[in-house]
Amino acid sequence: MEDKIKFAKEFERYGATLYIEIGMNAENLITKKLFYSLARQEIEHLEAIENFVLTGEYKAVDEIKVEEEIKDFFNSLKERSTAENNIGGYKTALEVEKKGYSKYEKFYREAKDEREKRFFKFLIEQEKAHIDAIVNVYSYLTQTGDWFEQEESKIWNWMNI
Repeated sequence: MEDKIKFAKEFERYGATLYIEIGMNAENLITKKLFYSLARQEIEHLEAIENFVLTGEYKAVDEIKVEEEIKDFFNSLKERSTAENNIGGYKTALEVEKKGYSKYEKFYREAKDEREKRFFKFLIEQEKAHIDAIVNVYSYLTQTGDWFEQEESKIWNWMNI
C-alpha cells in the first residue's frame, strides 16, 4: 500500500503543478479558470490522501464540482472567446488524467479491504470528473460547430448559450 500512496501523492502534486503552469500560460479566460480549478482540486486530493494515511479515513473533498465552477464563471463572462494558444496543454492534461484514472483503477482492483477500495474509488471518480471537464472545454474551444451538435448527455449543454 505504501507504494500506491507514494504514487498518488506524487501524481496529484504533479497534476497541481502542471495545471498551474497551463493556467498561467493560457490566453483564454475559460482555460485559465478550468486549470486553476483543477489545480485547487489536486491539492485537495493531496489533503485527502494525507488524511487517509494519518487516520485510515479520508474526508470527501468539500469542493464545488469543476463543472459547477466553470459554469458559474462561463455565465459571468460578457464575451466568450474560443481563441486559445495553449491547446497542447489540454492534450497533456487529458493524458495525465487518463493515466491517473488507469492507475487508480488498478489500485482499486488490488485493494486488500473495503476501506482501500472506497478510497481508490473516490480517486477514480475525481479523475473521471477531471477528464470530463477537460474534454468539454477543449471541445468547446476547438470544435465549436461540432460541439453544438453533440448529444446533450455527452456535453455540458449549458455552454450552448
